[in-house]
Amino acid sequence: MCSKMANLSVNHKSSNELQATNFISNCFEIQPGLIVSISSATDIESTNSGATMAGDREYIHFNHLLQGKFAARVKDVALTCYAGDINMGFSDGELFHTQHSEDFCNLEIMIKPCVLHDIAGEKLSGINFDHEIGFFIKKGISCPKAKTAASRIVSLIKQSIHRPLLLHSATLEYLYWHLCALEVERSREHLSAREKRQLSVAKDYLINDLSSPPTIGELAKTVGLNQCKLKRGFKIVFGKSIYAYFQEERMHRAMDLLKNNNVTETAMILGYSNFSHFSTAFRKQFGLLPKEARRELVPDFKFCLKPG
Repeated sequence: MCSKMANLSVNHKSSNELQATNFISNCFEIQPGLIVSISSATDIESTNSGATMAGDREYIHFNHLLQGKFAARVKDVALTCYAGDINMGFSDGELFHTQHSEDFCNLEIMIKPCVLHDIAGEKLSGINFDHEIGFFIKKGISCPKAKTAASRIVSLIKQSIHRPLLLHSATLEYLYWHLCALEVERSREHLSAREKRQLSVAKDYLINDLSSPPTIGELAKTVGLNQCKLKRGFKIVFGKSIYAYFQEERMHRAMDLLKNNNVTETAMILGYSNFSHFSTAFRKQFGLLPKEARRELVPDFKFCLKPG
């Protein structure tokens, strides 16, 4: 994927042309050497069987697949991405053989290595700028904050009134969270296969009973990890703290329960003795109260015999 937008944007307009302070289609250079763009299936010249395109040698590409699927092969490496996936890559001029995807839509940040060095440095980017950069693709974990920042970029690009300064700010924010997600993925690579299995067991044990979460001590003892390794490893593998993961699963279960139970019953099933605490947690997760969600989940809500 890291070559795709290079052809669509850099080759479509010269770098000098892109320095103008207005939007050109869905591609915009917000500063020299830093380009943001959105592409869809209609932007790619391909048949139903796919397309072949050459990557560039100027930019490091940060991709966030907004919807659809992306599948390609380059240098005998198969690359498959689904909605929400992110990656960073440098195509080094290699040919990409892509499969056609009708609903494909991708957000891409293209940045020259020298600019990335100045903005992020070696520690955050994970790139050794002292050596010549060759072809690479690095996948990152799904990151809610990167997703939020990506949505902000899309909204700014689609607005009829263009706000270059806000777009610049949103792009840098997105770049930061994208790099953080890649850093988490690099950390995950240092976990042993045994630790990954233990953490997977910990996750299953954690959400086995969503009405009563185990303590960190109980969880650590169950899977055979000390508490420090358990908390650190859990966040690396699953992208959030143990409690945050449990609470998110708990609220998603609440949403499902509300289809057939009123608010009071749902709170009790999930172990809440204080219903206001349940409502607060639910609104924090979904942005609306449980009773509001139930009205949407049950079309004939006003005829329901159960109160709540």
